[in-house]
Amino acid sequence: MRLLLSFDLLLTLLFLSGSVQVSSGHNITDNRTGRVSFAADSAPVNFIKSVKEISYDLAVVQISSVLSSPGAEAPAPAAAQVNLTTLMSKKGCKTFADLLVATGDAETTFESNVAGGLTVFCPIDPTMKAFMPKFKNLTADGKLSVLLYHGIPVYNSIQMLKSSNGVVNTLATDGTAKNYNFTVQNEGEVVTLKTPVMLAKITGTLIDEDPLAVYTIDAVLEPRELFKPAKAKAPAPAPVAEAEAPAKSRKRHHASPPAPAGPEGAPADNEKAANDESCGVLVLFGLSKTPN
Repeated sequence: MRLLLSFDLLLTLLFLSGSVQVSSGHNITDNRTGRVSFAADSAPVNFIKSVKEISYDLAVVQISSVLSSPGAEAPAPAAAQVNLTTLMSKKGCKTFADLLVATGDAETTFESNVAGGLTVFCPIDPTMKAFMPKFKNLTADGKLSVLLYHGIPVYNSIQMLKSSNGVVNTLATDGTAKNYNFTVQNEGEVVTLKTPVMLAKITGTLIDEDPLAVYTIDAVLEPRELFKPAKAKAPAPAPVAEAEAPAKSRKRHHASPPAPAGPEGAPADNEKAANDESCGVLVLFGLSKTPN
């Protein structure tokens, strides 16, 4: 059986020796039984049929199974180094990035953790600018701690954050003296970061490629080590119902039943008599004798 390859030399070697190795690392063998097989480091696969042939230039053949390639299985080259602050500056977190550069060894701490895995939560510019009055009132150590509080020294893809809940340490965590941790919570597709002081929500992704993930958030993370929780407002007192005006008398007064009907004019006469009687006046009439 004839197998068409790219070069005459390969064909010659194949037909003379029954076996040849091509540059891809595969061995092509003619088993002298009319069957040609291909193999690398895996089990050989057999030639089935020719699909397309262009003599001494191209051959497309069908084989019995997938043929692995050592070159294809080589590890992928490492991703190009990402400049963290440049990435954030271009993606809406310039204020935060500028603070990393200007504050102590914040930028160095973030950059040195990328290789081992790093997740960064970057407050967007409007949020960070609104927070600046509070930030300026902190000590130098406090400013550094707030910035480091926005980094987790481990890579977390967005899917990992959506499928897990719990307390995480940050770059600001220093043993038990300074916990500087917060809680990752998720509800469906929404991921929130909760501190004892406030709550922030992930709003976007700048990069999510192992070993680095950077997400935007809608609030600056405030650790309890530096900020006090806002006092809960006392509930407004319930409205007091207006007191019911005291009744002049709880005794019910019933109207007197009407007098029984009598002869025409009788009710009026009776009423007049009752009035006269109530006045208590007695009138006497006398006749004087006229002298003769």
